[in-house]
Amino acid sequence: MSRRLAWGIVVLCIAIWGVNATALKVAMRPGSGEAFDPIFLSGLRFLFVAPLLALGLFWQDRALLRFTRRELTMYACFGLSSIVVGEIIQALAVRYTSVANLTLLSHGTIPLSTALWARGLYGEPFGKKALLGAGIALIGVALVATHAPGGLRFGGETWRGDSLALLRAALHGGFLTLLGRQLQTTPALKVTLGNVGFGALWSLPYVLWRGAHFDFGAVAPLTWLAVFWTAVPTTLFGFVAWNAAVGTVGTVAATSAMYALPFAAALGAFALIHEPITLWHVLGGGLILTGIVLTRKRANPLTPVQRGDNKELSLYPPRRAGDGG
Repeated sequence: MSRRLAWGIVVLCIAIWGVNATALKVAMRPGSGEAFDPIFLSGLRFLFVAPLLALGLFWQDRALLRFTRRELTMYACFGLSSIVVGEIIQALAVRYTSVANLTLLSHGTIPLSTALWARGLYGEPFGKKALLGAGIALIGVALVATHAPGGLRFGGETWRGDSLALLRAALHGGFLTLLGRQLQTTPALKVTLGNVGFGALWSLPYVLWRGAHFDFGAVAPLTWLAVFWTAVPTTLFGFVAWNAAVGTVGTVAATSAMYALPFAAALGAFALIHEPITLWHVLGGGLILTGIVLTRKRANPLTPVQRGDNKELSLYPPRRAGDGG
């Protein structure tokens, strides 16, 4: 995959996930009918997507469906931390703080968290230019979040939600860093299946319990459309496409584009539910774009993954000539 195509996919994924913010709002707070809670919704979409990913992997190369014990352990940890724990933390955070605070402190700091994890685990450079870009992008995120419905608010019990939002960003940054290293040796479809599959398995007990008392017949058609968007474009296409692009442009570079998620969400809300776009949104979007340009990094050369390659993976970077030990 060329770098230009990979960056195009990254931008497309950000746009899809921006619209997903509105879809989640519709699914969890519909104007009428039954509403989905975030953990139940995530479990349902992963249970729907995982078999489709398995079919795709079987069609591509059935040998890729074989997982080593180490891979299974790794994917189980990834699915638990990024999907189950991440969703629970996010659901708890929004109970104590505003959506705007969550946007700034969780989504807005994931790129910075990823860069710091990459620096700590693999020694990837994080220079003054990247730090400046991160600061500019965060200012842009703050402007967009401030002018979201409800706006930023601090004080009272918001510190609990704000702390949880930062914790989620830190955990997700570590997950993305380890995932990026894994994508250097494993096809994106297999990586996505491993994460989504175990996410579905971890969520299954809650989905079965919640589903037994959920009135699916009372769900409005618009709500089902929102659920479809979270499952197919967002998860089925978005996760696979993002993982494929990360293998070309690098984890830190691709994740820097996540600074644009709040602005993409504002554009999606404007187009779909007519939430207003102000001059502050435009200014914030411009600052975000400037920050992304400054923080972009070229990925290290990667070895192309051949079909059927099923190497045993490690959480640690490969040893280089001259390493001690």
